[in-house]
Formats: sequence, C-alpha cells, structure tokens
Amino acid sequence: MKRVAALAGVGVVLLGTAIVLELGGVAPRAELWSGAGAGMVFLLALALAPAGAPRRSAVRARLLAAAGIAALIAVAALWQESRQPAPEVLLLLIPVALLFATAGLALREAALERRRARLREAGSRLDGAEAERRRWARELHDDTLQELAAVQVLLATPAGVADAREIVGRQIQSLRRLIAQMRPLALDALGLAAALEDLARNARDRDGIDVEVAVDGLPRLPATVETAVYRIVQEALTNAVRHAGGGRVRIEATTHGPAVRVLVRDDGPGAPPAGFKAGHGLLGMQERAELLGAELFVGSGPSGGTVVRLELPAQAAQEM
Repeated sequence: MKRVAALAGVGVVLLGTAIVLELGGVAPRAELWSGAGAGMVFLLALALAPAGAPRRSAVRARLLAAAGIAALIAVAALWQESRQPAPEVLLLLIPVALLFATAGLALREAALERRRARLREAGSRLDGAEAERRRWARELHDDTLQELAAVQVLLATPAGVADAREIVGRQIQSLRRLIAQMRPLALDALGLAAALEDLARNARDRDGIDVEVAVDGLPRLPATVETAVYRIVQEALTNAVRHAGGGRVRIEATTHGPAVRVLVRDDGPGAPPAGFKAGHGLLGMQERAELLGAELFVGSGPSGGTVVRLELPAQAAQEM
C-alpha cells in the first residue's frame, strides 16, 4: 500500500497542475501532458492496489474516479490543442465514461462489502454471545440446579442437614466464580492489576495451571479501557489453558509513560491454538483491540510458546 500511496500522491500533483492550467486557459499542451500523466499514474496505482477488503475497494474506486477526471481534462486539452475541430477527439470520451462507470460500480461494491463485513461481524458476535449463554445455562443446570435439588431432598431428613450445608457451601463458591467471570468485582473496586491477579488465582485453583502475574505499578486506566484489556487477557488465558498444551502462563503489563503493553505467553509448543483460528475468541479480542485503537498480536513467541501481545498507545489509554 505504500507504493500505491506514493503513486497516488504523484497523480494528485499532476492532476492539480492540469486543473490549474485548465482554469488559466493557457498552455493546453502542458495541460494535456499533465492530465494524461496523472491518468496513467492513477491507473498504475490501481494495478498495484490489492483487492478484497472494503477499505481497499474504496481506494480502488477513488483511483478510478481520479483517473477519469484526469482523462477528461486531457481530452479537453487535446480539443483545445487541435488547430481545427476534430470530432474524432470526442470519441476519447467513451473510455472516460467507462472509467467513471467503473468507479461507480467499485464504490457500490465497496459499500456492499462493508455491509457484508458488518453482517459477518454481527453474526459472529451473536454466535459468540449465544455460545456463552449456552455455557452458563449448562453450568447452572448441571451443577447448581442439580445440587439444589439434592439439598431439597437432604433437608427432608434431619440427618441430611450437614450434607446440605456442605453442598450449599460448594454452590456459593461456584456462583462466586461465575459472577467473577461475568463481571469481576475487583475490576471496579481495585482496578485492572487486582482483577488480573484474581483472574490468575482463579485459573490456578480451577485448572491447576501455574499462572504468574507481573503487573506491579500498573496505573488506573479509564473504566472502558480496563474492561476491554481484562477481557482480552481473560480470553488469552482461557485459550492457553484449553489449547496451548503447556503448564505455565505468564501475564505481564508494563508502562512506557502513558502507553501500556500487555503480554500473555505460555510454554506450550508455540503454534497458534485451534481456538484462535476457529472460535470466536480471537474475533472478540480483535474487536476490543480495534475499539481501543490498540494493536493486537497473536502468534508464536521467539523462544516458543504462544504469545498474545496488546499494544495500547498513550492517546487511547488517556482518552477512552
């Protein structure tokens, strides 16, 4: 895209020169060469521009429209340059019209691509939310409701009170874990650093995995930033536990002035886990990173293991 941008810049300069010459009504030959040169440069940039994403389709459409304008100016200059009226020059307006028509179609296609992308993202979010609801429903049905039914049976006899109390105690802990996963209380009360410590402690207790946390000195951030960063780390830790195949995870958060870097890495084999490719976890992480204006990297680390790195720029950390 850098070469495309450079060529587009050259084309804009040539097109601007042609427009100035056209408005001045002088030097039609220079106007002709400027317009023709701008059109060729825009078409060359179009040939190098990658296709696919909606944003790239819009770039291609703008290049086509710019090439059409440049070609139109060149045709007008050629008409002025002709010593006598040359009707055949007007035939050159046909490819000019084709350029504008193609640009219109490209803009329409870019709009359709943007709409399709939004629908895919919305569908993925809905699928992810529905999968999460199913998970909560299964856990509450298979665990909480079943044990509450057992408590009801035990309370029917005096001898079952002790067992009932034990079951109730287990369910209190289970519900506390569920609530913490849905919205950690430490995040609102104590900030991101404390919430990440709680997240690591719960993973150690629940999954038996060694989770090390290094977030000393992490300042309080805006609430929306802390929530998004927490969810990204939570998803990275969940994928490390389920898919990485290692036994140790390290969570780091470092600051460089107001900028923040968050790192989650494990000691697994290092290939991106299947959950990142097929599931909705990576999509959710990417969406949250984009909302923060942050950069997200997911891949193998230099010394092995899977690495999730979030680079939060100073402006995003301060203005959210």
